[in-house]
Amino acid sequence: MLARSLKTLEYDKVLAAVSRFAALSSTKRQIEKIVPETELKAAKLLLDKTEEAKKLLFDYGIGGVEYFDEPGEEIERAEKGSPLTLGEILKVARLLKSSRIARNAFTSIDDETIVYLPEIAENIYCDQYLEKELNEKVLSDEKIADNASERLSQLRKKIKKLNDRIREELASFIHGQSKYLQDGIVTMRGDRYVVPVKSEHRSKIKGFVHDQSSTGSTVFIEPIEVLELNNELKTTIIEEQNEIEQIILDLSHKIGFIAQKINYNVELMTDLDLFCARAAYAYKTRSIKPFINDKGFIDIRSGRHPLIEDDKVVPVSLTVGKDYRFLLVTGPNTGGKTVTLKLCGLFSAMAASGIFLPAKDGTDVAIFKDVYADVGDEQSIEQSLSTFSSHLKNVVDITENADRDSLVLIDEIGAGTDPDEGAALAQAIIERLLSVGAVGIITTHYSRLKEFAYTSAEIMNASMEFDSETFAPLYKLNIGAPGSSNAIEIATRLGLSEDITKSATALLSDNKVSFENVIKEAEKSRQAAVNEYERLKVLTDNAQSELEELKAEKQKLEQEKARFFEKAKAEARRIVNEKTEEAEALVGEIQAILDKAEIDGGDIIKARTIKNKLADKKFEEEKPTDLYYKNLLTEQTAKVGVRVYHLKTGTFCELLTLPNKKGEIEVLLGSMRVKVKLKDLYYVGEPEEKKNDVIKVTRSVQGSSGNELNVVGKRREEALDEVDRFIDKAVLSNLETVRIVHGVGLKILSSSIHAALKKDRRVKSFKFADYGDGDMGVTIVELK
Repeated sequence: MLARSLKTLEYDKVLAAVSRFAALSSTKRQIEKIVPETELKAAKLLLDKTEEAKKLLFDYGIGGVEYFDEPGEEIERAEKGSPLTLGEILKVARLLKSSRIARNAFTSIDDETIVYLPEIAENIYCDQYLEKELNEKVLSDEKIADNASERLSQLRKKIKKLNDRIREELASFIHGQSKYLQDGIVTMRGDRYVVPVKSEHRSKIKGFVHDQSSTGSTVFIEPIEVLELNNELKTTIIEEQNEIEQIILDLSHKIGFIAQKINYNVELMTDLDLFCARAAYAYKTRSIKPFINDKGFIDIRSGRHPLIEDDKVVPVSLTVGKDYRFLLVTGPNTGGKTVTLKLCGLFSAMAASGIFLPAKDGTDVAIFKDVYADVGDEQSIEQSLSTFSSHLKNVVDITENADRDSLVLIDEIGAGTDPDEGAALAQAIIERLLSVGAVGIITTHYSRLKEFAYTSAEIMNASMEFDSETFAPLYKLNIGAPGSSNAIEIATRLGLSEDITKSATALLSDNKVSFENVIKEAEKSRQAAVNEYERLKVLTDNAQSELEELKAEKQKLEQEKARFFEKAKAEARRIVNEKTEEAEALVGEIQAILDKAEIDGGDIIKARTIKNKLADKKFEEEKPTDLYYKNLLTEQTAKVGVRVYHLKTGTFCELLTLPNKKGEIEVLLGSMRVKVKLKDLYYVGEPEEKKNDVIKVTRSVQGSSGNELNVVGKRREEALDEVDRFIDKAVLSNLETVRIVHGVGLKILSSSIHAALKKDRRVKSFKFADYGDGDMGVTIVELK
């Protein structure tokens, strides 16, 4: 794309805005050099990577690329074997740390839709051992750690001991020779310990003179008593410095050994940071990932110019390149024509650079090989070009090079010369651009071009809306109708004399006045229609909203109804379980009597008493619930074989015949065939399968407490049975959410429980617990 056109569209300002979200200096420089792609596949890849970065940063919350000082020529010096400074070593340590964090972050997310950025991160070189060594041995730009090497540690301990010994010797010396000293202090001269001696007593102190005060009254002497100790200290300090240099050289060699990998890391992390910056810009500007195409059409939906402040920008929607190839935009000055024109080109360049667009979902822009933009006054004093000549020079370049892969944007075509000639020339230029298949937007005030747009199927009139009463611009694009410049009306409102404006109107040709009046009236009618449409839309939206509320209320009632029946079923199960447990206890008492070696009369009486209790329990258990009383048997529901309840005898029966004319029906009551009245029967259900008379042993749900059930270690069938009863209990207790602890293992138990939950009508939804709350060892169940 032409650099001049991108500059005209202010593409560089968008790049500058994106670069502010970059963490690295190298990234900022790379962003400033971004050029829009001209191939659809390459542009789509950039957008996909930006989308991945947006997911990673704002859906999964990774930290992006951590800042580090960009390495310079020190890496090259290290590679050649030269020692680095401590500050340079720390810079490499920070780079290695940032590399490790970036690699771990970008490869830690298990999402099959995120593939490109993890692939980049996988190639980042990490060396935690070297990173740790550099940070442990180098404490600051000027200090190396005592334990950087064993020898350094020993030498520094020795230096400390020598310092202590010298101070002790000198303290003893001062105590004995204080009358010859100027002060009772120890000082340093040339890295050696000395004492201040009065000049007149210098011969009294044996040692080496290192310095003299400015007045000559004091000489600084190194006493002979500490001479050897000072020599040894000096030697040890030299050895310490040599050891430090060796440690630095060793660390520098290790850095030099991975110099190429470090440089490659910088490239990889700059690449990651590029997409993170694009993603952060998209998030900040509430931008969306656009669709892109190579068919040459643009469909912008509520696009906001990225360089206009949010509180001032007016969203613009436009389509070009599908049913028609050019938009001819007309309307008053300062109405937003130029902004709309530049927005179209800027969006295309941004999408081709992998930058999301501040627009609504569904926005689709084409990827062009070239964008030609002639916008604004480019008059050049240096080249002696007039405004018209400057524009014409650009138009010549456009007409000679534009083709069907080009986007052409021309502001005020043909302006700056005689109106008639300018309009004729503008029409000829548009016809040429249409013939080569280019796509674009052209703004103008020429009525001739508005008329021409009505006669060509490949160009569509459009106008920037204005208030028909105040003539104030509304900054909205209206496709399908031309606009009026309203120059005379605007001049009147700005204070120009009425005599002048009337004269101007009189000077207009009749055709011109008639055409402009038609446009004005059409605009008034269109705005009235729009206002009516918006009023009706509000009414429709309100009605739709009320309908949705009614649907939601109906659904809520259905859910409450389902919950009621589930509770009834659960209550029935609970009652059966309680009665069965009581029966088991009585059977247990009988079994205890039978297990006795000798049974006396008292045992027999006790056994009969228990038998009577069992009979009572059976009778109580078979009492019909209120649900049965609601299902009175009728001639329509009476079928041979169905189970019914006979109200007068309080027993369950089986239907043997259909009702006769007298309303009598024959039933099997125990082992007897009995005729009863139809009106005394209640429908219970289909006939039950014959089963052996055995006592079903039930047990309460083990390992459950409140809203949590623990089935870890249970067999599959046993666990599913406990889960079923646990959910019954939860429904009865009006619990909305419960936890099932099943452990991870081979996922056999959790898979079986999930399969059962999917089919359970009492369950609204379920999922594994969050990380730190049980993870895949716990299932959270939401009940209806």
